[in-house]
Amino acid sequence: MRVFVFCAVLFVCFFTFFNVNSLPRNQNSWADKPFDFYNLSARSNNDLTIDDGFIVNTNPPKMAYPKMPNMCSNCICGVGRKTRIVGGTTATIGEFPWMIAMSKHGQFHCGGSLLTKRHVLTAAHCLEGFDKRHFEVFIGKQDFDKSSSAVIHRRIKSWTVHEDFNTYNLDNDIAVVELDRSIPVGGAIRTACLPENRAIDYTGSLATAIGWGRTTEGGEVSSTLRKVELPVLSDEECDEAGYQKSRRTTNMFCAGYLEGKRDACSGDSGGPLLVEGPYGHLEVIGITSFGRGCARPRYPGVYTKLTNYLGWLRDNLDGECICPSAK
Repeated sequence: MRVFVFCAVLFVCFFTFFNVNSLPRNQNSWADKPFDFYNLSARSNNDLTIDDGFIVNTNPPKMAYPKMPNMCSNCICGVGRKTRIVGGTTATIGEFPWMIAMSKHGQFHCGGSLLTKRHVLTAAHCLEGFDKRHFEVFIGKQDFDKSSSAVIHRRIKSWTVHEDFNTYNLDNDIAVVELDRSIPVGGAIRTACLPENRAIDYTGSLATAIGWGRTTEGGEVSSTLRKVELPVLSDEECDEAGYQKSRRTTNMFCAGYLEGKRDACSGDSGGPLLVEGPYGHLEVIGITSFGRGCARPRYPGVYTKLTNYLGWLRDNLDGECICPSAK
């Protein structure tokens, strides 16, 4: 009996110790404290934390959906003003005309990408557990410290979080937001391009992450939209990083530098990771999902692999078409 009681007490202590940091936390709960070495953080301003000692991947990888979303015939995607985050630089006005800013309770919360005139692509962890009435959506926003008549404001009608989203390891970290009113597309506002080839391997490609996230770990959120170039890493390189293999699934990939240098950071969640397509347009290949700290050695950023979700997107855009790239 004594042995049984001792084991029961030991189990409760173990569970409490390893699970205490695995709940969602708002910014105020950690903003003035250093990041715990044993915690991963999702990259919204309301960071989810994941404890290394208590994760089991309960969602086995699923086969990719086979179908592409419907294409429009009167618009093009992925084209902004041509110009040739941590370690990043300020984006030029109009350079990424599909970039969405989402605020919650009047404070910047997450990024996103305009996919259709009514739909926004973002990360599931930016929305899960929150009330849509507290959100506002802005497109055409460049600097939060400056007002502009070019900024378009919308409310959220509804959102769809992936049905297999795992709040513990952030598998299937993808969601679609439906706006209350459509956004006029063309001119200063464009939609983002999705990958046209589901089988392409982006390993070694130089990608661009954009967002209003923190410019240093524990620092302030940027008032201006920033960009940073990051190499897409192979699965083998990602395996060399400090993340447990059980945490990363085939629905994720890594981008960044194993030695640190540059990275996305807290507040960049939901924003796109972009590569240049064959016709000079930019394609969204990833959604900023999570990382440990910002630009830490051995911990590149982890992104939702968008090519795995083209069919899911098609089924959740309410029949709306997406703009093709210019050919």
